[in-house]
Amino acid sequence: MAYDDWNPDDFLDFDYGNEGSKKQNKKEYSDEFSNGTDSRYNDGFSNEYNEYLASRKKKQPSGTVSGSPNGKNKKVKRKKSKGGNVSEADKAAIRRAQQDAQDRYLSNYDKNYKRKNGKKKATKPSVILTRLYLIALLVFGGSMAVMDVLPLVWLIVLIVLLILVSAVVLPRVRHGGKKKGTRAVAVLACLFLIFIYVMGTAYALGTLSFLSSTSVDNDKRVARITKDPFNVVITGIDVDGKIDEEGRSDVNMVLTINPTTGQLLMTSIPRDYQVFLQDKDGAMDKLTHTGFYGVQSTMLAEEDLLGITANYYVKVNFSTVEKFIDAVGGVDVYSEYEFTPVKMKDRTVQEGMNHMNGAQALAFARERKAFDDGDNQRIKNQQAVFEALFKKATSSKTMLLNYNNVLSELKDYFEMSFSSREIRSLVKRQIAKNIKWSIYKNTLTGGDDLQPLYGTNMEYAYVMTQDEASIGHAKELIQAVLAGEPLTKDDDGVVQVLNKDEKDEGESEESE
Repeated sequence: MAYDDWNPDDFLDFDYGNEGSKKQNKKEYSDEFSNGTDSRYNDGFSNEYNEYLASRKKKQPSGTVSGSPNGKNKKVKRKKSKGGNVSEADKAAIRRAQQDAQDRYLSNYDKNYKRKNGKKKATKPSVILTRLYLIALLVFGGSMAVMDVLPLVWLIVLIVLLILVSAVVLPRVRHGGKKKGTRAVAVLACLFLIFIYVMGTAYALGTLSFLSSTSVDNDKRVARITKDPFNVVITGIDVDGKIDEEGRSDVNMVLTINPTTGQLLMTSIPRDYQVFLQDKDGAMDKLTHTGFYGVQSTMLAEEDLLGITANYYVKVNFSTVEKFIDAVGGVDVYSEYEFTPVKMKDRTVQEGMNHMNGAQALAFARERKAFDDGDNQRIKNQQAVFEALFKKATSSKTMLLNYNNVLSELKDYFEMSFSSREIRSLVKRQIAKNIKWSIYKNTLTGGDDLQPLYGTNMEYAYVMTQDEASIGHAKELIQAVLAGEPLTKDDDGVVQVLNKDEKDEGESEESE
């Protein structure tokens, strides 16, 4: 380089430290640059500087300095220092040149660093979005923990997954990435996840609210709903509309459930069955009339009939059944006969399996005039609909995880004495264990007679009189399920308690 035509801009454009910047940050380099410990500074810049000073002794005109920041010679007042030929003005100009070079380097460092790492300064909107995301995530996690329907393993997996997703999305929302458009994609993902968290929180809170609003006080509940066996009275009122509408109790079942053994026994009681009203001084009536007196009257009558404690009840009506089945996408029901329901003459039920929506299943369950056996066959059809609905509701994990959507359809059409926590515990256990329920069906039988009844102001009306043998058999089955004893069906399809010899024989065959 010819020093007589040297320009400070050439020096300022000099690229220092490109290799060293890979391992050093700005502060470290700045310190080295300032105190002269950087070898590159000593080898490069100092040599240029010393040669420049030497050339000035020969060629630089008196009274000018060629080291000003703008690269032009500038008139200065020369003052020689005591120890050399370089004036204080020259030194000040050189120091300014050094500072300009250092600033230029740091500026280039920032640009190269950002270009290489794809990082950008976090903007105010990105900071706000990040905070909203974290708030939504925390609220969602808290609501899921409070709802408590996910098994522990599922909950841990969900938490880990959310942490991993957040670790990927949030840094890119704040600083972008190496590729163009990374921040935009991250922002969209962040907004989508916030929407999911908000909907999940609403789902959890809605579930808690619904279960609380449909539950009533109950002093007969079991201590451990997921372990202790219990009885549930199902009463179906023969009206449409909201559940507070009174009507006859046309569907009457007692469900005996043992969560430990996975057995469920349906004991159906004909609507005209003879009962004695415990809240009416033991007056005789038919079971269907108890619907007018209230669900407690129905429970007391069935407790007296079967010698049980009804731990819970579920009250439904025609609208409940129709909405419930539609909410789960219909059910597959087995029919013993081909027939056309009176309530739906445009559809013929085929013998065998039939897929039915809510209205079709309701018409199927209500039909009796199409059968010679009348009410007895109607009871079998009701049991078939309940079995199909129960299996679908408990076999699909997707259904269980979205049961709030089903329950929301039943608002104002559903009443129960299960608490919110008990329902959530049962759902949680079903998700965790995926229990394959063994379902058995039994129906009380009786005779035909005319009797003075409480519901007819003691006028004579038809009633199905009690059959002690049938009632005794039903009591035996119920107590067996409560005690954890297995049930079986004989060749005629009649449910029996599996005796010890049969049980030992079955276990022996399985071991072989």
